[in-house]
Amino acid sequence: MNDESGSKTGPQRNGFHLPRRILIADDEFLIRWSLSEALSQEGFDVLAVEDGEKAIEASKSNEFDFIITDLIMPEADGWQVLERTREMFPQPRVIIMTAHGQGETEKTAKEKGAWAYVEKPNLIESIKNLLKGSSK
Repeated sequence: MNDESGSKTGPQRNGFHLPRRILIADDEFLIRWSLSEALSQEGFDVLAVEDGEKAIEASKSNEFDFIITDLIMPEADGWQVLERTREMFPQPRVIIMTAHGQGETEKTAKEKGAWAYVEKPNLIESIKNLLKGSSK
């Protein structure tokens, strides 16, 4: 949701705009950290976890506008994160990211209900552009 100035804010509570909340799940520390820093600087409220199971657990007790999940992770992979979080709360937009994509991976992501699919290496700019586009 946007306020009239077009900033990245979520719902209002007591007259104050809340920042849009993002959950990042990636087992690679540098990707998780870099993406968290970049999106925090853009004004998003970011929670980052290192595996799919922690992402699913975080979704049980927090509301997120977006869930950005790596496809290949320990404990639970990105497909499981997508499926299980959408069963609990259909409203977060799920972005699948991977360095191991194949021609069918993007198609499968869309069929399973992912909002977007992004391949590494230009991850941060691609995701920032997606999020900016979602606020229009």
